[in-house]
Amino acid sequence: MRRWFVLFVAALVASAGIVVAPASAASSPIGRLGETLQVNFQGLVADITVHSVDPSPIPPGFGYPPRAPRYQVWRAWITVHSVKVPTPYAQSITYSFRGVTPTGDAYEPRNTDAPDALQKLLGNAPAGSTVSGAVFWDCYRDLVSNVVLIDRVTGQHLAQWNL
Repeated sequence: MRRWFVLFVAALVASAGIVVAPASAASSPIGRLGETLQVNFQGLVADITVHSVDPSPIPPGFGYPPRAPRYQVWRAWITVHSVKVPTPYAQSITYSFRGVTPTGDAYEPRNTDAPDALQKLLGNAPAGSTVSGAVFWDCYRDLVSNVVLIDRVTGQHLAQWNL
């Protein structure tokens, strides 16, 4: 009898964990290219739009050349309207825009010296400001099908734009 009771309690706890887990998951906005999504993450609130993703010439300060087999640099044109930020540089150290392929590869943004690089422009974006710039990726395998905004430190998914 004791074994049945322990098995019953274990089954109850396991089923409660399965039922509760999806409801507790945080949702992040998902939209299409050109849609404005509001991102709210730990005191940062911003309206962000990904306008386009297109091939690009190699920007200045890109570092090592694009890799084989594709040898291509792609960029996403992004506008960030800061609604609420604790410090003007908070978005530049928090936001990371990844280019994700249909096969699951995720290209990290590359730092550049381009005057229109979004990362540099977010370095001084106080509340109420709007900045537009580009994020550059070395697309060496498949092409980007999604732009995903993540938190640099935790890797938490903050928003996604489907092409």
